[in-house]
Amino acid sequence: MNDIKEKFENHCLEIIDKLYGKLEGDLNKLSEEELEVFRICRLEADMYNGGFIQFFCNWGYENFTETQKVLAKIKAEKSLNLITECEKIISRLEDDERIKELWDIPKYLTEVEDELLDELDKLYWTNLDDIQKLGYEIYVKK
Repeated sequence: MNDIKEKFENHCLEIIDKLYGKLEGDLNKLSEEELEVFRICRLEADMYNGGFIQFFCNWGYENFTETQKVLAKIKAEKSLNLITECEKIISRLEDDERIKELWDIPKYLTEVEDELLDELDKLYWTNLDDIQKLGYEIYVKK
């Protein structure tokens, strides 16, 4: 199993190197499949580092919705449901005039919302769907 995860991580690193080395960070120059893998990399890195708030605030709503599509494609249904639930918690702030940038969101979460997000982050960390294994099966193994 670790070999599978290592192969998927290496595939991610190849795409990241290509993106920032050859493509000057222009996501539009990645193939659709490479972009899907990159979205998985973003999700995994940020969710395991700072949780959903870090993932969402670093990359935005459009990336969130595109990542939902990738999770559906690879059949990571538990993770998809979890990040969707996280977004529902913060969605009440969508039209809040106090939000000038995404990183303002955490400032206006209630204690209950913050605790719910923390619990969902911890649940994600249990590796609900083994996204790296699913990613390997779809994008590397072929």
